[in-house]
Amino acid sequence: MSGGVSFDFSEINDLAADIGKGMRVVPEKIAAHVAETAQKVQKDWQEPLKGSDYLPGGAGSVTWEIKGSASAILGRSAISAEVGPVLRGQGPLVGMLEYGTPNTGARGFGAAALKANESGFRQGVFDATEAML
Repeated sequence: MSGGVSFDFSEINDLAADIGKGMRVVPEKIAAHVAETAQKVQKDWQEPLKGSDYLPGGAGSVTWEIKGSASAILGRSAISAEVGPVLRGQGPLVGMLEYGTPNTGARGFGAAALKANESGFRQGVFDATEAML
């Protein structure tokens, strides 16, 4: 009589494989979502600047850029986006509008654009990671 004990680890092995697949896909989904949100923040920031008599090129000076990368090989990402005016042309004036000067108050168009997209960003990151779970 063989009195050995056996365990069925097939479900645990399947779970480990699924988590491994998710770790390869999730960073790329999050990176795409960061870029998408940066574009939305840019557009929302540009909107109140469009048609300005004093800053006709102000809206065009607001750009976005991705910093970092998402790695499917390493299964992690260190990614961020910068949205704001470039420091040439009318960009410095857009920065002055955003933060104010000693003689003028801050307008906060960029802060408002960021706040408007905050919940959508959180939901997108949640959706990207939920598929893995």
